[in-house]
Amino acid sequence: MTMLLILGAVTALLVPLPILYYRIKLGRKNSLIIPAVIMLMLVFLSRGAASGLLVFSGWMFLGFLLGECFELRLSIEKTILFSSIAVFISGCSVLLFYSNVSQSGIYELASGQMKLFMSYLMDAGLIEDAPDQLVHMVTCMLPGIIAATILFVSWLNVILAMPILKRNHLAVPDFGSLDLWKAPEYFVWVVIGGVFGLIVQLEPVFLFSMNVMIVMVLLYFFQGISIVSFFVKKTKIPVGLRALLYWLIFFQFPVNLMVTGVGFFDMWANFRTRSLKKSGNTDE
Repeated sequence: MTMLLILGAVTALLVPLPILYYRIKLGRKNSLIIPAVIMLMLVFLSRGAASGLLVFSGWMFLGFLLGECFELRLSIEKTILFSSIAVFISGCSVLLFYSNVSQSGIYELASGQMKLFMSYLMDAGLIEDAPDQLVHMVTCMLPGIIAATILFVSWLNVILAMPILKRNHLAVPDFGSLDLWKAPEYFVWVVIGGVFGLIVQLEPVFLFSMNVMIVMVLLYFFQGISIVSFFVKKTKIPVGLRALLYWLIFFQFPVNLMVTGVGFFDMWANFRTRSLKKSGNTDE
């Protein structure tokens, strides 16, 4: 059961990839046929699983938007940000519409889905209990969790799509050296403000800060990944060890936390800049 949940989650993360690929390969009009056919099939097979259809259609919409941004030759920041914001706003609009139709509050709908999800986790043996206080806290943190999830899925599919498109001789935007990417320096103040909000003994401020920090932690994880990628390329680590390293980063909690910390402190340490300077001195 646990493995099925993990496999299903990993598979869902890759839904935008084929939509993005065929958006570039077939063009705008022809590529719309694929998600339309898939959605019709899912409607007949899902038997009213509205939440699952909403999530799946959102991922397909994300893949299409990423393809649009690829064609417009936007920067990687704009590609991921614009696509993610559009999907997030669309999801919120659908949720608001559904809450009005069902005459239920958004919090009640989200809380009900969270209880259902936690019951799956309990059945899988991943958690022992789901008290109401935990359900309430996680429900209030859903905006940050969902935003971070969309950003991560966008980033992952962009990274995976680029070599696939190149291999098939399709147009790929020039994002520059992604292993030199870094978050804007002023984001440090957002983190400082978020940490201060977590210390304040006020629930609304605490929950708002938690939502902000979830997104910020992901952004610095991206920066940590780019630093790791830089040194992997520089040291020419063998493919097998490289795969093991990335597996540890994505699936081992202490390791991905360390990578996030490296991304954050790179603002002051400038790991890659120092390495490039040393290489330049060595060459001289």
